[in-house]
Amino acid sequence: MSSLPSFDGCEVTEKVAAGPIVEIYRATQVPLGRKVTIKALAASIVPSSPFAAALEREARLLGQLNHPNVIGLYDFVRHGDRLWLVLEAIDGWSLAELLERAKHFSHPAAAAIARFLAHGLAHAHARGIVHRDVRPANVMLTKAGGVKLTDFSVASDERLPTAPELLDGSGGQPSLAYASPEQVLGEPPDPRSDLFSLGALLYELIAGKTPFGPGDDPAATLRIRNEPPPPLGRYAPDLAPTLERVVQRCLQKMPAHRYQSADELGAALDAALADMGVSPRDAVLEALSGLGLAVKPSSPVITERVRRPGPSLGTVAGVLFGFSVLLGAGGGAIELWARHAGAANGEPGPSGRLELVPATPGYLRVVAQPWAEVIVDGETFDTTPFARAIPLSPGTHYVRLEHPQAPTERRTIELAAGETILLDVSMKVRRPAGLSGDSALPSAAPVDSSP
Repeated sequence: MSSLPSFDGCEVTEKVAAGPIVEIYRATQVPLGRKVTIKALAASIVPSSPFAAALEREARLLGQLNHPNVIGLYDFVRHGDRLWLVLEAIDGWSLAELLERAKHFSHPAAAAIARFLAHGLAHAHARGIVHRDVRPANVMLTKAGGVKLTDFSVASDERLPTAPELLDGSGGQPSLAYASPEQVLGEPPDPRSDLFSLGALLYELIAGKTPFGPGDDPAATLRIRNEPPPPLGRYAPDLAPTLERVVQRCLQKMPAHRYQSADELGAALDAALADMGVSPRDAVLEALSGLGLAVKPSSPVITERVRRPGPSLGTVAGVLFGFSVLLGAGGGAIELWARHAGAANGEPGPSGRLELVPATPGYLRVVAQPWAEVIVDGETFDTTPFARAIPLSPGTHYVRLEHPQAPTERRTIELAAGETILLDVSMKVRRPAGLSGDSALPSAAPVDSSP
């Protein structure tokens, strides 16, 4: 204990990390008895150095923020040749640590984590602050199911000088695995850059890998600028279409094609969680419980969002009428009655009707980049991405994929009973007029946030 440094008003209990520029300690504020984290300039760094100015700059940025999804600043102290921040102590784990253990998260937990971060970013962006380094190492999950965005050492604020270098001495570039195309090109920071990074993080939480490869891969720069990420459906075939579209829109190359604010992204994630019938905090607790790190929530995480009523008297009457018609008109009335009864119970099929499934179907899965409307045998099925397979009778089928800015793609498939065919198609989206080079990219598919 004697080897630990002292900080005015705090009793240090443990050294957490030590780098060439800063050192991190756990401590208790006296006489409050409050647990805190100390982020201090290393004793070898003189207070006139750019690193000392960067630490003070981080304190000024955090001093403007007060949000449950952002780490809190209690104090900034300059005492002689020493500088330190007194930060909120977070009882939990970094998301990077948890990904080492879990590799990926459940879809509700991934959406919930991203939702909390979007709300924290919206708070920062409203005050002119762009984080610029949203990645798992800078996200903490608490034992109570909370999510905190940390480390604003490279955050930008046009009212303050640019940070000269990361305080850990690793250089001024955020992690390449989560960097936006404009960050790679060295363009000025933009709040929508944070949304790209958050989309890359959400992709990793679902797929178990980053969308453009590891940050130490030199080719990642070219992929970030020029290539779409692999479709999430390849790694998570049961992913809800609403959530997949959220990720797609975040990862658009052009900032104008992404969500235009963190508030907008947060609303889309709230809608996705509502579609799954999930409480965000319970979803995080469920994920931590699965890792043996928290008590499982007492209420189920996934609940039925809308409890459908039983059949009404009108529906029962319709059933009786349907059978009477069936007796007189043959089996052709079955589908008509099924559509009527399904609609009455709020169970439409993909095109607003209840389809009859063949007795021995084959299945078609469709992945289209960036998105497409899927028409099978002249019937519109849905707009990608969607997780479910299309059940079809064995035989020949004609598939058409349509996008308003791309030529129609046509495929003919021969399907056997029990067989599953995957169509993975890249739509040849035309460049919008007036754009060229890397900036000419298709706009995102509209996000379906309907209940």
